[in-house]
Amino acid sequence: MLKSVPKKRPPNTVRFASAFIAFFAWAFAAQAEAVLVRGNHQDPASLDPHRISTVYESSIVLDLFEGLTAPDAVGAPGAGVAQSWSVSGDGLTWTFTLWPDLKWSDGAPLLSDDVVFSFRRLLTPATASQYPYLFYAVKNAVAVNRGEVAPDMLGVSALDANTVVVQLESPVPFLPELLSNAFAAIVPSHTIKAHGDGWVSPGVMVSNGAFSLEEFKPQDRVDLTRNPHFRDAQSVALDGVVYLPTEDQSAAVARFRAGGLDTSLEFPTSRTPWLLENLPDETRIAEYLITFYLSFNTQHPALSDSRVRRALSLAIDRETIASRVLRSGERPAYTLVPPSVSGYTPPQVLDSRKPKADRIAEAKSLLADAGYGPEKRLSLTYSLSSAEDRRRVAAAISAMWRPLGVDVSLNNTEGKVLFARLRTGDFQIGYAGWAADVNDAGNFLAILDSRAKNSNYARFNNMTYDALLDQAGATVNPEARAVVLAEAEALMLSESPIAPLFYGVSKNLVGLHVSGWVDNPRDVHLSRYVNVMGRAALND
Repeated sequence: MLKSVPKKRPPNTVRFASAFIAFFAWAFAAQAEAVLVRGNHQDPASLDPHRISTVYESSIVLDLFEGLTAPDAVGAPGAGVAQSWSVSGDGLTWTFTLWPDLKWSDGAPLLSDDVVFSFRRLLTPATASQYPYLFYAVKNAVAVNRGEVAPDMLGVSALDANTVVVQLESPVPFLPELLSNAFAAIVPSHTIKAHGDGWVSPGVMVSNGAFSLEEFKPQDRVDLTRNPHFRDAQSVALDGVVYLPTEDQSAAVARFRAGGLDTSLEFPTSRTPWLLENLPDETRIAEYLITFYLSFNTQHPALSDSRVRRALSLAIDRETIASRVLRSGERPAYTLVPPSVSGYTPPQVLDSRKPKADRIAEAKSLLADAGYGPEKRLSLTYSLSSAEDRRRVAAAISAMWRPLGVDVSLNNTEGKVLFARLRTGDFQIGYAGWAADVNDAGNFLAILDSRAKNSNYARFNNMTYDALLDQAGATVNPEARAVVLAEAEALMLSESPIAPLFYGVSKNLVGLHVSGWVDNPRDVHLSRYVNVMGRAALND
């Protein structure tokens, strides 16, 4: 049997030298490879720009791809694959000039034909894009998306190899901002034609953004690596980006504090006081154009009755949710469109001025008229993601509904599963949120257009509402357009297909060693503008 002999401790000078060498080896490694590790809340369901549906997917796609325009360092629309653009006097013809010598990440040339291909793919029914209706102002877009005319009838054409012309049915002054969204990315026609739906796989995907896809392990991580063929590669400081799903927000905070995350998207509001006191410079809370709401499935027998929907909405104490349940700067919401949206005045909602007791009494009366009450209780299922804040809001709302004779069972699920159920109508009441694609009221209200299949979770179907949105889209004068949109919102709120809850804020944890991260109302942060100093790459 061998005897264990204790190791002799080295002299202090030797131990100091070893630590000194280890430190500089670590520091050299950190400088040799700059990798940004981002907690992204939710695992992506797709990395296909035309099929994504959440801000969590958009963050990754915006690192991989560019559209004709792209968000700049502060989230405003800037140059993308187009270096410049102009618009005709009537606002109906936009001409985009591409950068010369653009390339895909595989070195293949990126030309105007790729842009035309991308828009046709976005609007073609077979693609099943999540938000094609946002581009219905493009000439023939509606007919293309409905399969009534061929995709080559779409009002997007290549004037030459570096010039694209977009023709509209009605003016869209915010078109550059709309085109900067991830779902408007230009995709590689040569790769998609060769690989079909498999084109998004690591080793196959070709992109045109600052980074390219290296690895995607569902429920684990998405690894991106620097794209040497990016049009502005010399200005990108990072060598790579790692996106981690961090739906357990408390665990994400712990991981951030331990140095395992450089940034983390969202944190539990229950931790806000502690974070502001102990990590004030790393805790970033800012204005964000986003509204959280409950969606009522109007195809459910009980929820098909607007009296039931309105009663449920009336009984929600939004002030309590914002000030006591959340406590991070959220504001009570009685309209879908946030009051901070430019050029728009939301309709007056009298519910916000009614005493709580009066709202409860009216809610009970409406439910009684619909045939529900203590003797005939209403049982409903409330679907939500498993994030801590969502659970706390759901528990509070359930307690608010209980005195009405409404019993609620909570269905907690993974975020991407929840969104899939909302889109397919496999829910009764669903927790959702809408973050602005552009700073425009119409962008919020369009999600309840009956033709917006992938965002109209409530299955709200009101021809007058749709007609008002169409009228607003054809109205050139901004003030007159805002009036029509307010009329549409007032109509929608009276029918209560949704119950607005609160206007959100962006909540990010950003390490002190991270530079270039700028808070903005869209909460858009492209990794190409960010740098990290003083940490090693994530290797686990």
